[in-house]
Amino acid sequence: MKIDKSTFDDHAVLTLKGEFDTFYCPSLQQEVEALVDRGINHLILDLRMVKFINSTALGAIIKAHKRCRAEAGELVVSQPSSFVRDVIKKVGIDKLITICDTEQEAQKAIIKHMNQRELAGNAPVDHEKVLLSFPDETRNKMLGQKRATLVGTMANVDGSKAQFLWNGTKTGLSVDQAKTLFFKDGEVHLKFQVKMIKKSFFELRGKVTQTEAAEDGGIRVTVHFAGIDASDRDALSQFAEDMAFLKRQLPG
Repeated sequence: MKIDKSTFDDHAVLTLKGEFDTFYCPSLQQEVEALVDRGINHLILDLRMVKFINSTALGAIIKAHKRCRAEAGELVVSQPSSFVRDVIKKVGIDKLITICDTEQEAQKAIIKHMNQRELAGNAPVDHEKVLLSFPDETRNKMLGQKRATLVGTMANVDGSKAQFLWNGTKTGLSVDQAKTLFFKDGEVHLKFQVKMIKKSFFELRGKVTQTEAAEDGGIRVTVHFAGIDASDRDALSQFAEDMAFLKRQLPG
């Protein structure tokens, strides 16, 4: 089986080709994990060219769906072949996962889920992913990569600074080592979305002004932006003001 990947601003499409059996389940899992680690948690699984699928592969799709849901995302199946559609319906997976006849329907299902999430009162910034990288070789070597990209969880942002949470457990770093990674005045590059004000990503650099221990063995890092574009600064400042106003007005 072959997996083709297409990524967009807010979702990705994985197109599977061939026979999807037990042997290829790890490949799907790796693709899904890589996308989720990059902050892409809305996925379309295109199965129109899958000639055969077994029970283990069906389980892998369910696991991928749950993985996306765990990150407040969604996975939908697009254009399953007649064989796959028949198996999915017999097993009852269509009661758990949205099945769409066309890619356009699948995209609409993804957009609907994102809109429902925002309208349900989920914070537009809290719990959103932020991609973090460092310009210097020293910290990248500390992480064992030439150009390491870490994934944090945004706490809040305005026109001058961002605050995020990061847990170094997966990389084997203690809280003290994580604090060393995000040392005071160290430069950090951030890439994140605030979908209510900009469809594309903000890509900003800044300097760490504070790092402190947080819950679950992680750290809370505050970064003040350096050289931020005036339009980005104004948009983020207005967003922060609007959210503060809404929080004062809404119950709870």
